[in-house]
Formats: sequence, C-alpha cells, structure tokens
Amino acid sequence: MSAHRHSGSHIALEALLRRFTQQVSLPQPVCAALVSPADWHHSIMALCAQPHIVCAHVLEACREPLQQVCPGEPQGGWLAFCYEYARHLLYPDVDFSAAAAPWQAGAELYLRILQLCLDAERTNRKPNPLMDFQFLSEAEAAGFERAGEYRIFLHAWREEYVYEMLRLGDEVTPFRTLGHIAGVHHVAMTAARGLLAAGLPVDLALASGAAAGHDIGKYGCRPGERVPYLHYYYTDQWFRRIGASSIGAVGANHSTWDLELDNLSVEALCLIYADFRVKQERDVDGCELTRIYGLDDSFRVILSKLDNVDEAKLNRYKFVYARLHDFEDYMRTKGVDVDLTGRTPAPAPMPDISLRSVPQAVQSLLFQGMEQNILVMAILTRDGSFANLLESARTEKDWRSIRTYLDIFGEYSIYLHPRQKAMTLDFLYELLMNREGDIRRRAAELLGQLIGQYNAGYRKERPVGTPDPAEATALELWESLLHRLVSPDPLLMSIQKSWIRYTLKLVVQSLFRYAPAQDQPELFHVLLSFYTRSDLSPEEAFPLLDNLYDLPLSLCSPEQLHLLMRFARHYYRQGSLPLRIAAARFYKQLAAALPPESEHRAEIADFYDAMQGESDLILQFLRFRVGQGLGYSQPELEHRLNREEALNEIFLDNLKTGTHWIRKAVSIKLLADRAPHCEGAERLHIATHLANLVKVSENIVVRYDAGAALQRIAPLLTAEHRNEICVELFKGLETGEYEFSKYIPNCLGQLGLWLPPQELNELVQSLRESLSSSNERVVCVALDTVSVLLEYSPLYPGRYAESEEEVDLRCRYLLGFLLAGLANHRPLVRHQSLLDLSKLFASQQLSLTDKKVLFGLCCKKLLFLLGENPPSPGGEYYRAAALTQICRFINICGSDAAALTVPEWNKVAFFPGTFDPFTLGHKGIVRAIRNLGFEVYLAVDEFSWSKNAQPHLIRRQIVNMSVPDMFHVHIFPSSIPVNLACEADLARLRSLFPGKELYLVAGSDVVANASAYKKPVSENSIHTFHHILFKRNSQDEAQQQRDREARKCLTGKIVELTLPPELEDISSTRIRDNLDQGRDISQLIDPVVQEYIYSSGVYLRAARFKPGLVESPGKLQLLCAPTPAQLKALFDQLPLPAARACAALPASQWVALQNGGRLLALGAFRALGSGQLMSAVSTPEAAAALRRRAGGAVLLLQGIWLTHLHTVDSLGLVLSEMLSYGLLRGCTHGLWVGTAEAENAEIRTALALRGFIPAPELSPEALLCDMHEPIVVLRNLQATFKQPLAHSPVLRQVAQTTHTRLMRAAAGLFPGNLVLDLSSAVIQQSLAERITRMNGVPETPTSPRVLGPMMCVPFGKLLRGRVVPNTVTKTLHTDRVFAPDLSASRIDAFPGYSDLQAQIRTLKSFERPVILVDDLLHRPGRLNAVLPLLRQEGVQIGAVMLGILSGLGADTMAPSGLPVSGIYNIPNLRYWFVDSTLYPFIGGDTVRRAHAPVSGLLPTINQILPYTYPGLEGCSQEAVYEFSQVCLENARDVFLALESEYRQLFGRNLTLERLAEAVVLPTCPDRGACMGYSADLPASAYLENDLEQLLRTRRIMKK
Repeated sequence: MSAHRHSGSHIALEALLRRFTQQVSLPQPVCAALVSPADWHHSIMALCAQPHIVCAHVLEACREPLQQVCPGEPQGGWLAFCYEYARHLLYPDVDFSAAAAPWQAGAELYLRILQLCLDAERTNRKPNPLMDFQFLSEAEAAGFERAGEYRIFLHAWREEYVYEMLRLGDEVTPFRTLGHIAGVHHVAMTAARGLLAAGLPVDLALASGAAAGHDIGKYGCRPGERVPYLHYYYTDQWFRRIGASSIGAVGANHSTWDLELDNLSVEALCLIYADFRVKQERDVDGCELTRIYGLDDSFRVILSKLDNVDEAKLNRYKFVYARLHDFEDYMRTKGVDVDLTGRTPAPAPMPDISLRSVPQAVQSLLFQGMEQNILVMAILTRDGSFANLLESARTEKDWRSIRTYLDIFGEYSIYLHPRQKAMTLDFLYELLMNREGDIRRRAAELLGQLIGQYNAGYRKERPVGTPDPAEATALELWESLLHRLVSPDPLLMSIQKSWIRYTLKLVVQSLFRYAPAQDQPELFHVLLSFYTRSDLSPEEAFPLLDNLYDLPLSLCSPEQLHLLMRFARHYYRQGSLPLRIAAARFYKQLAAALPPESEHRAEIADFYDAMQGESDLILQFLRFRVGQGLGYSQPELEHRLNREEALNEIFLDNLKTGTHWIRKAVSIKLLADRAPHCEGAERLHIATHLANLVKVSENIVVRYDAGAALQRIAPLLTAEHRNEICVELFKGLETGEYEFSKYIPNCLGQLGLWLPPQELNELVQSLRESLSSSNERVVCVALDTVSVLLEYSPLYPGRYAESEEEVDLRCRYLLGFLLAGLANHRPLVRHQSLLDLSKLFASQQLSLTDKKVLFGLCCKKLLFLLGENPPSPGGEYYRAAALTQICRFINICGSDAAALTVPEWNKVAFFPGTFDPFTLGHKGIVRAIRNLGFEVYLAVDEFSWSKNAQPHLIRRQIVNMSVPDMFHVHIFPSSIPVNLACEADLARLRSLFPGKELYLVAGSDVVANASAYKKPVSENSIHTFHHILFKRNSQDEAQQQRDREARKCLTGKIVELTLPPELEDISSTRIRDNLDQGRDISQLIDPVVQEYIYSSGVYLRAARFKPGLVESPGKLQLLCAPTPAQLKALFDQLPLPAARACAALPASQWVALQNGGRLLALGAFRALGSGQLMSAVSTPEAAAALRRRAGGAVLLLQGIWLTHLHTVDSLGLVLSEMLSYGLLRGCTHGLWVGTAEAENAEIRTALALRGFIPAPELSPEALLCDMHEPIVVLRNLQATFKQPLAHSPVLRQVAQTTHTRLMRAAAGLFPGNLVLDLSSAVIQQSLAERITRMNGVPETPTSPRVLGPMMCVPFGKLLRGRVVPNTVTKTLHTDRVFAPDLSASRIDAFPGYSDLQAQIRTLKSFERPVILVDDLLHRPGRLNAVLPLLRQEGVQIGAVMLGILSGLGADTMAPSGLPVSGIYNIPNLRYWFVDSTLYPFIGGDTVRRAHAPVSGLLPTINQILPYTYPGLEGCSQEAVYEFSQVCLENARDVFLALESEYRQLFGRNLTLERLAEAVVLPTCPDRGACMGYSADLPASAYLENDLEQLLRTRRIMKK
C-alpha cells in the first residue's frame, strides 16, 4: 500500500511541476531542472508518506527548487513570507503585491508542493477533528440548495491555499486558529448531520461552508484593527468576493450575540453552537491550545476570560447560554451525537405529554418553538421554497390566509436576503390594492418595517471609513416606494390609487418605528424631498398632508419644520376641504407640541388668523384646537362648537358614505372633547354614535378613532349606559360579517372592563356561548374579545372592589376560553385561539408577573393541545409565529423559569371510561373531584368490547373539547392502556405517579358488578387502590346495601360522591335518541361538542351495542360420502321429479343449503379424472377434446334443485360452494352438460355470470369454464347499510340486481374464466363456527354469557364491529392507506383510531391468547404489518383464520409456524373484488390526506375508471371500461334507492352531510387536494357526474 501511495504522490508531483512551469514565466533551463528527477523529489516523496507533515520540513525539502526559481530569500524567511502571501491571496493588497512580486513564483511553488504533501497526509492517518476538514463529496453536496455556492467555496479554499495558510499560521504565528476553525467545523457538521438524519431540513453544504469559513475574516484585519469585532466584516467580504454570499451570510453572523435574535436558520444555530464549544487556552508554557468543551465548561471558560463584566453583560451571556443549552437539549431528543462519541445515541426519552411535569412542559414548548422556526426558516432561506411561498401568498384569495402570510413576513423579514426582500416589497405593494382594509393596513406596516430593517441582516462593525452599500440600496428603495405611494400608476382605478395613497402615513410610521436611530436622518431626508413640490394634484398632496399628522417631529431641524409648515400652508390656501382639514390638523398638532419659546409659534398664529373666515364646523373645531395650543381664550368659538345643532350636524354627516374619512376622524375628536361637558342622555347619544361607527364604518381609521374615543369617554358613562353600549357592540360580533365585526373585539374588550362585576360576568357568559356558534367567524371574534378582556384585566381591580379570588377566578375562566378554542375541531378557530393566546405573552399591558401566572396555569394544557391537533395546511405558519412569542417570553424569564411552575397536587384521580360521548354528567363528576384537590386523569379506554363505541380518537377529541378549560384535568395517554382487571397494567399505572396518592374513579355499582373486583386480592390488584366512588340518588336501599357489601373487598381509602340530581338523567342513550331526532342537546353535552357532532355526522343512527353476525341465508353442508339415510332425508324434501332425478345419479357429492333444518337447495357434482371424462360427454371425440383443454381434473356439475322454500340467493350459494370445492380438489375446468329445458334456464344464467361459456364441441348444451386462475367477488353490500335501512326490501332487491350486473361485467374481464362469488354472511357464519369451536364455547349466545379463554381479533373488514358468540371480540382497526398518487401504500391504523402499537398494547392488556381473523390472505401485507407488533408486545397468537386463503398466501405464511386456515381455499387466485369497495361513497381504498373533503367521509379511491386505471393485467381496455361503467351505474342506482328510502323514513334528503346516517362507513372519492364537494348535494348527483366523465373517454377506451 505504501509503495502504491509513493507512486501516486510521485506522479502527482510531476504533474504539479509541469503545470507550474507552464503557468509561471521562468527560463527554460530552470523549468527543465524542476521537472527532471532530483534528490529533492525523493525528499518530498518521503514526506508524503508521513502521518504528520511539518510545513518547515516541506520548506527544507524545497530549498533547492526555490533557489532555482527565486535565488535568495525574502525578508523574514520563506515560511513567514509564504504565510503572508497566502493571506494576501484572500485579501489582496496592492502594496504587498508590488513588494512580493520577486518572490511570487517561489511562494506559488512552495504552496503547491505543501498542498500536495498535506493531501497525502490525510491518507496516512485517521482524521483529526482539530486539524482536518471532512468536506462533502460532490455527490453528497449535490442534493442541497447551496451546492453551487459550496462548489465555488471549495474551489476558492483550494486555489487560494486556505488550508495551507492555516497550517503555516500554526508554525509562524503564536495563534492556533486552525484548531478552532477545524473543531468548529467538526462540531457543527456532527450536529447538522444528526439533525438531518432526524428529519429536519438541514443544508449540509451551507453548514459546512459557513463553519469552515466563519473565521476567515481574521486574516483580513489590518494592523491596529479590532480583530474580535471586525473579522465578521472581512469574512462577509471574502464570501462575497468569491460568489458565495448565501454561505457568507451564515458564516459572517456567528457571534454569540446573534442568538439574541429569535429566529435563526438551523445552519446558523449549528455554527454558533459549535463556535461556543470550541475554545482556546494556554498551557503552562503559554502556548495556545484548542479544546472542544462541553457546553457548561465552555461557558465557564468564557466567563473566566471576561474583565469588567457588569450585570447587564453577564445577563446577556446567560441568556445566549440558555438558548444554546436549549438547542443542545433539543438535539439530544433528536438523537444527535452532541457528546461527539462517534455513535448515534438513542433519542432522549420524555414522558407522554400529559404526564410531563411543568418544567418538562416548558422545555417541550421551547423545543416545539425551535422546531417550528427551523422548518419555517428552511422555507424562507431557500430561494425555491421562498418563491413558492410568495406565489402562494400572491394567489391566495381568503383574507385570513393572506393575513397569516403577512404575519410570517413580519416575524421573519429580518432574515431575508436582499433579493427576497425586494420580491417581498413588490408583493406587499400589490396588497395595498386589496379590498380588505385590514390587509392594506398590515401590508403598509410591513413595507415600512422591511425598509426600516433592510440592513438588519448584517449590522456588525465596519472598518472606519468603509461605506455600507446596503444603506444606499435601502435609500433607493425608499425613494422609489415613496414615488409609487404618492403617484401610483395612472392606469390603476381611482379607488385603487386612493387606497395606495392612504397607506403612506402607515408606511412612514412603521418605517421610523423599526429603522435604527443612525439610519433615520437619511430616511427622513428622502421623505422631505417630496415636501418641496408645489405642483402636486389634490390627490397627490392629500396623503403627504395626512402623513404630517403622525410625523416624528423630533427628526426635524428648524429649517425642515419650516419647509413642512410652508407645504401645509400652501395647500391649505389652494386645496379642497379634505386638504384644508389635513393642513389644519398638522398645525393643531404643532400648536400642542412646540414649546412656547419656539420660533415657529408666530407662524402658527398667522395660520390661526388665516382660518378666521372658515364656516365649516370641522375647520372651526380645528381652529379652536390650534388656539388652545397657542393659549388663546375663545369663548365665542367654543360656544358655537357646543351647540346642539353642531352635534346633530356631526351625527348626520358621519352616517353619510360620501363624507370624507378625515372629516369623520376629526369629528370623532370633537365628540370626545364634548362628552365631558354633556348631560347623561347626550353623552349616551355620543357613545352610541361612536359604537355604530366602530361597527359599520367603511374606513379603518374611523373605526379605530371611534373605538379610542369610546374608551376615552367610558369613565364618564353610567354603568347602565356602558352596559347598553356593550350590548350594541356584542350584537355586532354576532352578525358573523367578519369584515365589520373584526374591529369590535378590541373596543368591546376594553369597554367591558368598565362594567360592574355582575354585568361583566354576563358579558363573559355571552362570549362563552358564542364560542359554540356554528359560524367560525363569530367564534374568532369572540376569542379576540376574550383575549382583550384578559390582557387588560389588571386594570379592573382599580375600578371596582372585588376580591382577589373573584378576579383570579374570572381570569382563569377567560384563559379557559382560549384553551377551549385551541381544542376546537375547526382549524381556523384553533389558529385564532393560538394567536390570541401567544399575544398575551407579548403584551405590553400585562406585567411579567401576570404573564408568569397565566403561563404556569396553561403551559401543560397548551403543550397537550398543540400535540393533539397537528397544524393544518398553512397552520405551521400560525404555529411558528405563536410559538415564537411564547418562547420569547420563556427566554425572558430565563433563570427565573421556576416562577413559571404551578404546584401540582399530590393526589391523583384516575378516571377511566368509554365516554361515548363525554357528557355534562361526566364533567360534573370531574369538577367535583378536581375541587377536592385532585389532579384528574381521564382515560378513554377500549375495554368495553361489546359496546358499539365511536372510534377512539373521536371520543378522545370530544373529551378534549369538553375539558380544556378545566385546570388540573388531563387526558391520559392512549399509548398506555390500563385494564383494571390486569395487575401488570395497574402496577404500571402506580409507577407513573411516584410519591402521589392514586385513586381510581368508578360508579358505586361497578364494584359490585365488574369482573375485576371478583378476582382474588393480590399485591397490585384493583382492591388495593384508593377509590372515589360516585353514586346516584335514584338507587334504592337494596341496591345501596349491595354496593356497601361489595366495597368491603377494597383495602384502600374510599371517597364517596353523589351526582347532582340534574346530572343523573344524562345518559348516552338519551343523547343518541335526541341526536337521531336532530334536537338540541346542549344541556346534555358541551355546546361546542354538540356543534362538532352535528357537523361531523358521528353518532347518527348508531346502535349502542355491537351487532352479532350478519344473518346468514342458510347453512351450507358438504356431503362427500353421504349415507343412504342422509340422502333419503334430503330427497324427501324435494319435489318428486327432482327427487327421482337425484336418485338416478351415479355416486356423487352433494351440497345442501338448509335453514333451520329445512332444505332450500341441493346440488350434485363430481370431480372427474382424465380417464373418467367419457361419463360426462357422449362421444370419445368430445372426451378427447375436453381432455386436451382441461389438462387435469374436471368438475362436473350434475344439477341444482330448489325447494319451495328457496330464496333469491339459494342457487348462487350452492353453486359457489360446489365450485370452491372443485378448486380445492385441483379441478382445472368446470363443466355443465344439462339440457336447455326451462328448468335449467336459471342455472345456465347463473353459470354464465360465473364465466361459463358454450362448448359446442363437447355437446350442444355444454357450458365450460377455465378454473385455473379464478376471480373472486366478495359480496357484502347489504352489510354496509345502517338500520333500519338494511332491512328494506327495496334495497335488498337493488343489491341483488346490481350484483347480477357486477358479476356479468366481471365475467367479461377474462371471458371463459371462472368468477367465483362468495357471500360475506356465509363466511362470517363459518368463521364463527370455527372460532367458537376452537374457543370451546357454544355457537349461539348464552345467558348468562360464558366466555371462552381466547379472544377473537378481526383485523380486516369481515368481522369488524361485530361480536362472535361467547367470545371476547376486539377489532384491531387497520387500513391500507395509499399515497395521493397511488404510487405506494402501507398498512396503518384505520382513521379515527389509535396507532397500531397502541391498539395492540390494549389487546395485550386483555391477557388472552388471540385468534387473528382477516378477510383474505394472498399477499400478506396486512398480516406482515401486524405480526411483528403483536410479537413485540408479547401477545400470544393462537391461530390465524381467513375468509379466503390463496395458495400464495398459505406458502408465504408457512415459515411463521402459525396455524393458518381459510374458509375458502383458492390455489391460484387471479384477482379479487369486494363489491362495496368498488362503489363510490360506500367503500374504497383510503387515500392519505390531511383533511377529509367532507366532514365524516373518508377520502378514498375506487379501483375503477375514471378515478384510476385498475391494475388488471391481460384484460382488454374495453372490458375495463365496461366494468367501470357497470360499477358506477350500480353505485348510482344503489344511492337513488337509498336516498328514496331515507326520504320516506325520515322526511329529509340524504345529502353527503347526512350520509353517515345511512351508510356504516361512508366515503367520498378523492379528487385531489384542490377539489371539494358540496355537503348539501346527494351522492347520486356526483355519481351521475362521474359517469358522464367516464362516458367522455369511451372512444379511446373502446378502441
């Protein structure tokens, strides 16, 4: 190996020297000498074989060629010169280049040879993290956004000898910068790779380039410059020069103080984290050493090096250290190797959310905020994803979604690079023309913010005299924007230009709010240039005049202020009424703001005099205010303004839509000034007028001004008048017209806090009722109002005497409202609630102490609710913005985080129940227990296996929506099942609450009746637990005595509670009955839950208990060798001609269909070998022909006879049984040779439906069918209808008719091949017989019920939701879920149920061996997904039973060692269909979508056209088309009949919204994420539409 390396290095050296001589101008003899073999070549080769290269040794080996190239030696020696030469390649310097010219060729030669040696060094030893850089390969980097820049970076790194310079620096300077940079790269890349492996969007190319180049700027600092401060600038300059500015943006902003920014990219976090950990110190000899410290040790090293650290700086360091510590802890939870062991550790475990302590919850919130910000920053910092985001925002029509995008841009705009900021500015300018005033206002604010913070991305110190190019760019953008605001495009409509101009003042206000103080003078100067013009049109002059009112006068010099006053005076003289009002407003502002000694007061006095002749009331008011500012006495003018006629004029003008908004705005000030001097009735009139303006004014400024004026006069109103105004505003909330009502909450919330306690409580209760509104807009504004009430609540005790307990209780109540909104089933409500909640922690009204109290109360609830409801599409932006506010508050608390905690009570109440649904009775019990000082845990259990409960997640969501406002009440994890009869579960439950008193909650009758209490007492049995028992008042004395006797088995403490009488009558049966009648049930369950139930369609027409098996049409009996007595008993029940025909048959096998011992149908058949075929056909030629075609055994169908008791299904059932037996015996063909007489016509029709075709070569009446690879059609349509519709004769007839059509279409797919139809009812009955036989119990239910030792676990569709007699039957709810493009599928939990592992843990808790039951086993995907989980949880598997078992399925399962059996065994299964899954809206294969297109309907795909092309290989397109057409026509006819029957039964239309009342598991065809359904239309309408879509393709498909 060493010889091979030596040879490789030698070749590389020769190539290097040849390139060098070609690129450097040297005399020919020198070039020849360099490339000719020499002793120094061997010295270089020897160095290349060493594991550690010393630069000085390389220099010694190069002395001879250096002397040839550059005779002599530079000052300071070659080593120091080459270091300086390389440094100046990074940062060129003209003076150095001139001085270094004589030695340049030598430096180039040495650096190239050094590079060759260092390349070889890396192959001779293991990587050293403090010396080497493990850069990405070309292939590895290719998949990342910054791959192009990374390629440029690596090229510059090599061509500019960066690594060689770092190695030289270690030898010629006292500093060891290489160790620090390499160590930072190692730590940063370890973190970045770990996070990428954990699924986070990390750009490794960006992380590597930024980490390797982060300190390169230290080599650009000139003598005398402050390296610690200026190296960031020079780093940025180097990256810009080489064309890798995006990498440089991260590399140059790696200061610890950058962590004070709330949102950083994950690459920046990794770099700052690594830079913090890699520190240098000096050894005993004073030499610098580099070490990678742990975070804590690194912090101590930093503090030890700081001098003169005041408390403020120390707190800053503590803050950033805390953020880094949080980031490291977060990485640990993701399994990142932060300890640098070289191994991938397991993610740090964390208890389930509801079991976490408050400190753990706080940490988890920080982690969630960190992750959400990482995800959002990944979108914003990548050009492609940012462009997509901006385009999505640009095409969005819904104002609420637009507002979300604007909030995101507002939160994260500081992190955008210049090109992205320019794109965002254009987008925001477009929004200034949005019809929603609130959107225009927010867009204008963001325009100002973006310009003001334009340079905020890089604000590090620059060398003295160095201009900032970004500052010039910002000024240019600002000037351009001003032109577009004052003089919009002439082609725009007048209203659009008006909207744009109006926003000028909003942009200016925002600009000076966000711009740094050092930038404001230049920005102000640009703005002032627009006030030098006197030729503006009135439309252009007005926004400039209006802007003067809020202009920051502190920025004005006397000369500039004079300019502004002259501008206002000019347009006052020449302008219209709005212009004059705007000018007068500015002078009013000046009169009030300028000090008495100001030189401008005389000019203001002149303006006052100029207004002498104004007759307009508003201008007179402004003149009066100017005079007030000047200190004038104006009794006459004041009298005119206070006249009643003046008020009436204002009231009238303000109600006119033609009145200019500025006139209304000033009139509001007049009314507010007048209010203190009015009587009660007049004051109420003013307040009512202001309230109306808040509700209905078309202008936002007028709304806001009216609201502010209302707050100003609120203290002057009587309590009764305040209440009247609040009622009026509340009515505005209830309109649901959000474009008006969204401005009310701030006003109503603040005004409400002026109400007396009783009226305030009434307002709060009204808001509570609004939260259950079906109009989500009403809910949103109600939440906004609640948030305002809570934010300003500290003001209330100063207004009314209330106890601290009452104030605290109301605040908890209001906070509970917001949490209830966060638990709502509607995404918009959840988003609004989360934003309102987060704003509380950013509020300027609430003190830090108030925020800590609120946060301590809600942090666990908040974390839990965020976990229960993942963000909907677009919701990640809401969540990121909200969590940023919350995490900012947590970080502000810093070391005082302990103050965030709320003491958790020492007593725990575990309350298990089905909660189907959770009622107000349950809530009353919970409240009573909580009020006794218990932490209550509600466990939505799965152990009532005989009840027909709603899916687990639906019941859990209902519980969640019922108790979010109840503090100290939690929902127990679904992943930890607790069977009260299982001691292992109870022991685990105890271990979850160490050191606490644990109580079980149960009804008093449960102890007497539940099987768990009848088991013997043991260490962890249920008897040893403390209990909270609640009883009903309605119990008679005898029952109470039995309960008292039963509880004697309990050895723990007992707490007794009695249900209040009003809650006793609440039951799930009563709720279901009322739901079926469409009645109000808000007195039985939480009103919000009522709205959810009705909107989602759950519980409609749902039975309380699971049904038994589907009624079988009869019992099939196979008689292979019947006795004469058996045959006689059967023949005697047939008509005489049929009995004689049967008796005349040769030895045969028989299938009898009986019901209650009475014969319905009888079939005879024989399996014939190749030598027996003559007995079936008439001639030797026919037998030979049959033998050639069959190639094996033939199933001869001899006859089927029906009795007068037969049903419509009888013939088909017997025929299917005979054919399936033939398949089991290996028959390759089926043969019918009956006559064409009338009695055989029905049989011939049935055979034709099953793929039999005429075979005239055998006999004129022969029908033949190929049985090699049959298609199976499983029939279960009737089982998909709910009662009472399932028993409808009309639907039964339609089911039969559609089945016949389906069979005919299936037979056309592969003509002449067997189509075997099987009845799900027959399969269910046969499965039940086998299961009960294996379980050792009777086939029919017994009373009292006696259960077998085994448990039946259906995990397909056949027995789902049904109960096998005398057998614990617990469904494992699985589903095959397809990707939206149908490219892949996986077995997952059925929608609405817990994940598979949680369900299997529940099965384990039953402590019974299981019998697994599935519909069909061919390719065992479902079974392969379930078996490993069952074995992992230790579930004992007794057997696997299938409805249909194919040969492939049996072979695949053979290695498992499990006993596997099927009711029907099909050796070679071609395809199979379940009729219900072919019919849209009844069944189908689930498609993975975030949300259902119609509430309560699963998005599915039916494997037919036009939804997808069925995967039927070897089948003609025409047959596929006709099969699809039949399926659609069948589905349409079924729904037309179903809708008609439903209408007759219930007197209403069966729409998609109510489909769950008629169909067991309704679905809807998936049409893509952008297409929807109208819930008010029936399914048949959509099926007609789909049929039309299919018919359009018939010309193509029938070619």
